Amino acid sequence: MVPADRTYVAGDAGDSPFRFGETIPAGRVLERPMPAWFAPEIPPEPAIPFTHEVLECTGRYVVVDKPHFLPATTNGRIVRETVQTRLRVELDNPDIVPLHRLDRLTAGVLLCSTDPASRAAYQTLFQRCRVTKTYLARVVGEPPVGGDWTTIDLPMRKLPGQRAVRVTGGGTPTRTRVRRIGDRSVELQPVTGHTHQLRVLLAHLGCPIVGDDTYPVDRGLDLRDFSQPLGLVATCLQLTDPVDGRPRGWRSARRP
Repeated sequence: MVPADRTYVAGDAGDSPFRFGETIPAGRVLERPMPAWFAPEIPPEPAIPFTHEVLECTGRYVVVDKPHFLPATTNGRIVRETVQTRLRVELDNPDIVPLHRLDRLTAGVLLCSTDPASRAAYQTLFQRCRVTKTYLARVVGEPPVGGDWTTIDLPMRKLPGQRAVRVTGGGTPTRTRVRRIGDRSVELQPVTGHTHQLRVLLAHLGCPIVGDDTYPVDRGLDLRDFSQPLGLVATCLQLTDPVDGRPRGWRSARRP
């Protein structure tokens, strides 16, 4: 019997007597198990007092300039106050999904899919490292690199029970291009996409990012501390559109 504790909606199954997305009546006796889903109750969340800026919106994607402290997607503790949820409400489109990671503490260009039919084509670009992502970081100390691009390979691993990612033998190989562009400022282009890759790299080089709460010292997680922005911005995202073959590029107006 279908319980009456919440509203259940039929999943996609060929042998189900209900259409996909149809509400299954409470109290209905089912002849056999069938897939269904429900929307969990989401408690109120304190507002995050920073807003995104839409750079471009099409039928296939929406690009935003994300502020520091606003998550791209839910992290289990924050659901409503994310770029994804805000865009879904703002554009009345429940299919919006970010196509790549951008840390809660990192600001800058974020590309999101608005269309499930074309989503896989854009996801493939990221999976095959065919997207150029450029970041600007303000660091503590003098970076040990010059003005020419230098490629750095490091093995990284997130250890169980720890927030921080470590540089350790046997870890996942990562590759990053980095160059100095000013006094305690560096530009970076990650070739791979490991968690916290740029933050770990710069801390490993002895010039951690200004405002980093995890590297080189984990100061603990405080989702309501907005006092010190991380000095890292995704300044530019470039790709060849997999649908029409045209080059695309977007830039953030933010600076660390």
